[in-house]
Amino acid sequence: MLNRFELNHWDGGKLVVNQTFANLLRRHHWTTFAVIWSRTAEAAIAKKLRTDRVTLRFTLDDAGRERAFYIKRHGRSSLKEYIKPLLSLRWPILGAKNEWNALLNFHEVGLPTMTPVAMGQHGSDSFLITEALENCTKLSELDTAPFEATHTTEGVVRGRHRKSLVTGIARMTQRMHDAGLHHQDYYLGHLLLPNLAAKGESPPDRIYVIDLGRVRKQRPLSKRWIVKDLAQLNYSAQDSSITERIRFLREYLGRRISPADKRLIASITAKTTAIARHSRKNSL
Repeated sequence: MLNRFELNHWDGGKLVVNQTFANLLRRHHWTTFAVIWSRTAEAAIAKKLRTDRVTLRFTLDDAGRERAFYIKRHGRSSLKEYIKPLLSLRWPILGAKNEWNALLNFHEVGLPTMTPVAMGQHGSDSFLITEALENCTKLSELDTAPFEATHTTEGVVRGRHRKSLVTGIARMTQRMHDAGLHHQDYYLGHLLLPNLAAKGESPPDRIYVIDLGRVRKQRPLSKRWIVKDLAQLNYSAQDSSITERIRFLREYLGRRISPADKRLIASITAKTTAIARHSRKNSL
């Protein structure tokens, strides 16, 4: 479903708000950058990989119902975060604005992801608020051993569920790349599946892509970025069978695999090996 949001600009341009959540924020007097920055400072930490970037979870009362949100707070980045990308002839991606724009881009082309609530910028500080995706499971946390269909009813169901899941990921990835969007952190841990689908109780027809902080848009998308996303996904799906990998690539390409695809497969394999080597070296 395509979705374009009506955006409000508050606090002299320091705050951009999704109109859908404007009344909720007003009721709590969260109408300036300073207020939101202050009132979320002591929220529960959900993720903290660096001192200058932390994700916290908080709730707001909405007419007697508690609604959950996440805020990703960015502080002043280290000099390394500026220099490292420049050495690779790429412009640094800093602060919350890039992920905010990525969320809008994903929704515009109908790719399931987090719902943007607000984005604030003031000096070297910035934040992004999204509505919490509840009752979901990361694909990296599923039982990833290949589900081979057996003569039992359960085996057949699980085999079909796994096949649908591989197909769904491939088609969503193809749509993302066709839109000129590449993730740069495209691992199974950044793909969420509703719990009912994760348990095989409903078809896996909606897979959410999260953590869009490094997403870039480029039309047409160069092979370099396609290979990087596919290799990251390939690396994180280490327990997938050869059959599943072939099925994924066939669905991604939208056709049967041909001899002309050997160079693409070789590039993905080489990049996967490089990612594995980097992960071992840095104990990731």
